[in-house]
Amino acid sequence: MNDRTDSAGIVDGRMTVAGGTFVQDTAKLLAFTAEGLTPVAGHDWRDGALHDAGRIEAPARPDGARLARIDQPGPAQELILTIRSFPGESAPLLRLSLPAGALGDLDDRLAADLFLPQPLFAGLRQDLTDGRAGSLSFAATTNLWLREGADDEPPIFHLAPEADGRPVQAHGRVQSISWRAEPSDIAGDPAFLAGQPDQAPETDPPEDPVAEQLRRINWSLKQVLIVLAFLMLIIALK
Repeated sequence: MNDRTDSAGIVDGRMTVAGGTFVQDTAKLLAFTAEGLTPVAGHDWRDGALHDAGRIEAPARPDGARLARIDQPGPAQELILTIRSFPGESAPLLRLSLPAGALGDLDDRLAADLFLPQPLFAGLRQDLTDGRAGSLSFAATTNLWLREGADDEPPIFHLAPEADGRPVQAHGRVQSISWRAEPSDIAGDPAFLAGQPDQAPETDPPEDPVAEQLRRINWSLKQVLIVLAFLMLIIALK
């Protein structure tokens, strides 16, 4: 199988470009983390009908790996993550691309679109509304490229060069996903507080043993004086 891009040749799953050869390895997962999830409400018209265009946005970054473009120097660390829903309950999908600006120029930052099945998206949006989802992490298999024979640590996943003048895209299938509240939100969560042990009641500090002994001696002396006073009263009456 032979494919051509503007600057690369792909033969039997190996891509050769000026300066190196790249291969795909679907066994290697690419993980992402995103913080500061923000819900965005909206609607759009398609085929004469109104559709929910609600989404969740957040800055994201690769976790334990780096992302780069083969035709551009330097790896990309920050991404624009947009989480959308799609009907059905199949596995979540990932799309990585270089977004085009207002003038058609490619943005320097990579864009990540995460497509979740509707039930999963609804659960995430509800947890986000309830303060139980402030950060998110997921891992996916992708068709990104790795430099053949490279032992980079952390590994560097590459997007292919632009093909036929079209923006570069890569796709993946999500293998795992999870989210959690921000630490500050967890501390104020009633469910979290309900699970904490009750605060121990305040107790008086322990008594000084010397003071306790003096108090007992004083009490004994008072008892002796009372008995002596009673005896003197009896003698006086006689």
